[in-house]
Amino acid sequence: MLSLSDNEFSVLNFLVRNFTERLTIRNIAQKLNFSPAGVFNILKKLEKQGIVVGEKLGTGLFYSINFENKIAEHLAAIVLLYSEEKIVFDIEKIKQAKAAIFDKKALLLVTDSITVLDISIPNIDVIVKTEDEVIASLRKKEPETLQLLRKGSVLFGEDKVVEIIKNCISRF
Repeated sequence: MLSLSDNEFSVLNFLVRNFTERLTIRNIAQKLNFSPAGVFNILKKLEKQGIVVGEKLGTGLFYSINFENKIAEHLAAIVLLYSEEKIVFDIEKIKQAKAAIFDKKALLLVTDSITVLDISIPNIDVIVKTEDEVIASLRKKEPETLQLLRKGSVLFGEDKVVEIIKNCISRF
């Protein structure tokens, strides 16, 4: 049975939400205020379990989530759901979407190419995009979408968001 410490969860969360970046042990440690030795131990444990992979390029060793591993894929979905955000609107209004990501100021709704959503929520920027538009936005590294993924919480549709990330990774 797999169990994760809070620090391991934090490292996984960081890797999933920052998948567009090439991340070394030192990068991760600096961003999370962890020791490089601690991050090294966490990554080695996760690598041994097949949850993360290290890729050597030149003199650098870069880590990412191993989306070929079903357990890693499920863990990615779980970390995307984690948030301390308080939802300040009726979530039932947005259930027609395939996925929703929320970060205090903005709400991204992922839809199919047929469904039309016309939703407004006071004091929240509601962004409606198709799955293909979200993928294109992430591939272009558009700051608004990246920020939502990095800082936001997936309200529902975590499997869809993981699928979108997997589709983007094949191009990075």
